[in-house]
Amino acid sequence: MIGQYVRMEEWRTKALIKLVLDPAAPEHERVDAAADLCENDDPHVRAALVRICCDQTLGEPLIADCAGESLGEIAARTAPLTAEELAPFDRQALREYRASYEHFISVDNGAVMS
Repeated sequence: MIGQYVRMEEWRTKALIKLVLDPAAPEHERVDAAADLCENDDPHVRAALVRICCDQTLGEPLIADCAGESLGEIAARTAPLTAEELAPFDRQALREYRASYEHFISVDNGAVMS
């Protein structure tokens, strides 16, 4: 799947980014938004998810974990994050990113069958 970019409607992308970055929004809605953003390779999505993984003032650890997982899926389709981008990640968000990235890279290479 590397090189195959995915886009969703611009209005939906903007709404999900706004929701996931809103610390006042209900946690379950922010988690769902972070999960849904995995379907979009827009650079603004990637930036918002990275911000969630690095900034613990933006909410609960579960949101950062989900953001890390979504980033792993996006990175497997596009390009991995750099060491500099990963350095400030929350520890668990980093684990989720790596596990998701490895999973989707192996799926792309045919190692895992659905």
